[in-house]
Order: sequence, then C-alpha cells, then structure tokens
Amino acid sequence: CYCDQCAESFRAWLKAKYGTVEALNQAWCANFWSHTITEWADVVPPVSYGDGIGDAKCVVSGLQMDYRRFQSQAQLACYRNERDAIREYDAVTPITTNLMGTFKDLDYFEWAKEMDVVSWDNYPGMDTPSSFTAMCHDLMRGIGGNKPFMLMEQTPNQQNWFPFCKVKRPGEVRKLSWQAVAHGADTVQFFQMKQSIGGCERFHGAVIAHDGTEDSRVFKETAALGDELARVGKWIMGSEIRAKVAIMFDWQSYWSLEGCVGPTAGFSYPNEVHRFYRALWRRNVPVDMIESTTPLDELKKYDLVIAPALITVLPGVAETLEHYVSDGGSFVTGYMAGLHDEHDLVVPGGYPGKLRRLMGVWVEEIDALAPNETIEVHGDMVDATGEIVASIIHREGARRLAAYGGSEFYAGHSALTVNDFGSGKAYFVGTPLDETGMDAFMASIVNELGLGSIGTPEDVSLSVRYADDGTRYAFLINNGNTDKRLCVSELNGGEELLSGGRIDDAIELRPYGVNVIKL
Repeated sequence: CYCDQCAESFRAWLKAKYGTVEALNQAWCANFWSHTITEWADVVPPVSYGDGIGDAKCVVSGLQMDYRRFQSQAQLACYRNERDAIREYDAVTPITTNLMGTFKDLDYFEWAKEMDVVSWDNYPGMDTPSSFTAMCHDLMRGIGGNKPFMLMEQTPNQQNWFPFCKVKRPGEVRKLSWQAVAHGADTVQFFQMKQSIGGCERFHGAVIAHDGTEDSRVFKETAALGDELARVGKWIMGSEIRAKVAIMFDWQSYWSLEGCVGPTAGFSYPNEVHRFYRALWRRNVPVDMIESTTPLDELKKYDLVIAPALITVLPGVAETLEHYVSDGGSFVTGYMAGLHDEHDLVVPGGYPGKLRRLMGVWVEEIDALAPNETIEVHGDMVDATGEIVASIIHREGARRLAAYGGSEFYAGHSALTVNDFGSGKAYFVGTPLDETGMDAFMASIVNELGLGSIGTPEDVSLSVRYADDGTRYAFLINNGNTDKRLCVSELNGGEELLSGGRIDDAIELRPYGVNVIKL
C-alpha cells in the first residue's frame, strides 16, 4: 500500500531508524538529482507521482529499499498483533501463517522468528523444474532453523490462476507431496476440500470436485496418499535433514538486484539462486538455505557456503566470511556480488567491494549481454557459455580456472577464479553459467570436498532424513513422466516402506513413482 496513512507511518519508521534528516540524506545519497530532504514531511513513498520508476524501481534506490523493509515489517507487525490477541486466550496451540516460497515482498527470515512453525503454499507451474520446487522446500525449512515445516497448501488437481490450467497427471500430486516430506515437511495438506460452485476459484482443484462423489480419480489418489502417510508418518515425523552445504538466500539482495537500474534488466534473483542449487540437487547433495547474516559458529557447520548474486553485503558479513574461509571453509560467489552496502549505495574502491580481499579479484567492469546473447567460457574445469552479464576480472592473488573466449575485447580474461585464503578457498564465478557449465563447476568442488554425491538418472532425486535414533529414511522420487530403472548400491538392504520388500539391486520407478526406504 502507498496511501497517505502508510506514507505517514513510513516517515515515522524512517525517523526512528535514522534520527535526523541529515543521516537520512547521507544514507540515501539524496544530493543525487537534488533530492536533499529538509524535513520529514518531504519524504514521499516510491510512487509514480514521486520517484517511483514503474512498480519495482526508483530514482533514489535507498528509498525503494527502505520502503520494502518498512512494508515487510509493517505486515509482520500485523501478524504479531493477531498472534498476540490469540495468545491472550490460548497459550499452547502453535500459530503460523502460510508463506509462499520465494515471495519477494516479505523477508521470511524475519517472519519465521515470530512463528511457532513455518508453513507454506506449494503451487508449481507446468514448467516449474522439480529442482526449483525442492529449493523452495529447503528455503522454507531453512528460515525456520532447519526444523520440520508444514506443507500448508497444495492443490489435488488444477491451479486456477494460470492462463492454461493443466490437470495433474496420475501420481503427480503423490510425487509432489512426498517431495515435500523428503525435504523436511511433517505435514501434507490440501487446498481445498470441496470445490466451490462460484467465485474466482471455482475451477481450482479440490479433493471433492463438483461431482460431489468419492468416485473421482483425484479423490481416490488423495485417499491412497493419506493411507501411505498414516502408515509411515510416525517414523518420519521429527526427523531432520543433515547438510554440509549451505546457500545464502538474502532478501536484501533480492530487492536490490531486481531494483537496480542497470547494468541489466535480465536478473531474477530466485533464478540465480536456483542456478547454483540445481547443480547440487542433480547430484543429490543436501542443502540448507541460510541468511547472509548467519553467525560464524553456524557457518562452521558447513564445508561449503554459496552466496549467489549477493549484491548487498550487510555489516559484518564480509568479515564473518573471511573468518569462515580462513578457518578452512570453501566459499562461492561471483557476478554482481559485493556491489552495495546496507543503504543500497555502491561500495567505493572497486568491485566486489568488501569481498574483494577474500575473493582475490578486482572486477573492473560488468558487461551486460542482450537476451539470447552468450559468451564462451573455457577451462580445464568447464567448457560452457555464460549469459546476462560478464564480469571483467583482474586477478589479485586468485588463480584462473577458466577464461572468456570469443571475440570480445576481454576474451582471455578470467571467467572463473579461486583464491587460497588462509586454510580455505574462495571461488568467484564471473558470469551466469549454463546448466552444463554450472554442473561441471559444482561437480569439481563437490568431489574435492568429498560431499558424498550419489548419482541417479535424469529426473530422479534422492533425499535422506535422519531420526533421533540414527535411523535413515531415503526418499527416491521419479520427478518425470517416463519409467526409470536404476541401481543405487547405497540403498541395498533397505526396507521399502510403501510397498514392502527389500532393496537388493535394480529399482523400477513408474512415472512420478516414489520409494520410501528405511536404511
């Protein structure tokens, strides 16, 4: 909302944060285009009749960032008010609200601290990769401190708001449900029970459709899923995911990267996080999603920390990362990283700002590539293409792993580097690599660190949850619509809980098939 009441509340929020208009002017670099504020009443939210550029950008980027922070915290204050009102009468029932994966407008790490349990709504589109859905599950688990979460909503059939509403294929909803469990869900729930005959959601799927019977395919599949969960849920509930890799998902960088006017309009922050995540998912390497301000003692739990497109480096983060790597950790970041401080101001002294010493590189320029334009990247580790941007890198202690090819003036410049920093290593990825390139790059790091990746065929994923007594439960899922046959030696001897029997050699997975194996 951008109404007069919100504008007045925003001014009060700014006054509490900055104290004086002089401090506000400095934080916003307000002398740009003569925007210097002389009194709090001068502040206007980032709207089109003020300094807003469309609905996502702003002439004064600090104004845009602070308004996003204000909106997220104002919404959170509403949640707290509602929660506290309930608590006056009920001291024990867990209180939550349904979140929405990589939803941009709310900083979910802040929200999760106020929730008894994290819950979210999973509505993938027809073309949403299974790896992206898996990443969203891991994010929801991560914001809650890597504890089990609730799958609050999913549809048992069609989703009504897409331009083309495909029905879910036989077994697809079961697969999506078990995928949530595989990544840490302790509940599987649906919206909705009975299909409305009116309103804009009348064609949204339901367990009981307009026919009002129990004879439909969807009802029978939902009932069968409920039977499976009832039979094995008592063993799985409360078990945890154990990961040695963490990916930073940073809402400040989300807002800043997509709010930049230049050097490109080609970035989707969640897609850049997914670019790195997907390469690990394909190797069945478990991942925790963490915030950028995670303290050092928590970072030390991980052998590898990745910070995709970390354009905003909040106070203390660079120093923490230096300690982490110096003590033996491995860190990956790259294009667009380190450019801004907490006020969305460029850090003077050259890119990647406060990360420059750790990464051992100076990025002199950032070249923007047009849509469908790519740049070659060649090295012993990768033979691939990059897209969207290309960082023109000068090495300041880092070693070259790959270089740009082609005919650009910076052909031969480093595209991938690694810097030995203390006892650890810091990798800089100069351009968003294609799937082949990112797979090869991450594979080399996974192998070097001995992260225990397990190979499975295309579209088949393997996840493991650990119970308190040490029992492991493996979830083998065919995310595709064709039969798969595979042999995974690590599963041999395990008990398949859904159909019974033991795993001794080859496993046959039907389209969207699921095995839950007690190891």
